[in-house]
Amino acid sequence: MRANRSSRRLSSERVLERADAHAAGPARAEAERQAVSDLERWRESAVPPAAPLDAEDLVRLFRNCVSTLGLDAAIAGDFSVNTVHYYRRKDVIDPPDGRTAAARYGIRHLWQIAGARVAGYLGLVTLAEAKAAMRGTSEAGLISFLAARVADARAREAVRSRAELAPVSNAAVARPLPGRRAASQRSAVLPATVILLPDQAWCVLPESHAAHTSREAADDLVRALAAALRVIHVSS
Repeated sequence: MRANRSSRRLSSERVLERADAHAAGPARAEAERQAVSDLERWRESAVPPAAPLDAEDLVRLFRNCVSTLGLDAAIAGDFSVNTVHYYRRKDVIDPPDGRTAAARYGIRHLWQIAGARVAGYLGLVTLAEAKAAMRGTSEAGLISFLAARVADARAREAVRSRAELAPVSNAAVARPLPGRRAASQRSAVLPATVILLPDQAWCVLPESHAAHTSREAADDLVRALAAALRVIHVSS
């Protein structure tokens, strides 16, 4: 039993370490501290102290949290009581007191659903990884996990805002990777996701790319990028 618990703790630590490894540095640390402060301030103003919550309360509070923190409204757009029940069935959140309509939740469950939802929206942590990181974790650990995801969401929104405001110049044509032909003409604008990487690097991934839905395609993409960068270093 002790070995299993140790394994679960180690797994959770690795998930958290992997999720946040790209974002080390003073600026990131300050962003997470600010997110923790914002979450605690929101809790004081919006969450009833020590009051049991039902599933509808969780949905209402989560939507209010997303709005108050200024996150993308799409994060909570289709979040519903059914989502809460889905997280229960998948053991993403701790078991509530009672069953079905009589189930009652606490602040831990609110942090858990918020962490899982924001992580899933960002695509940086899978639902299974969020579960491994949050189940059995202290409340401080849950807030820390959620704060990291809030910092990720804010950083992504900031990148998108800068991209929208940046002037388009003919000189700012993307450099093709080695072995790839440069298009003779500008291609049509495609919807894409901006993924934050270490040291202020970005990866722009078309929304239609298979890496969004296939782990194998994502692994192939990472290998292709690594190989392309090696070629650039050799040729430069």
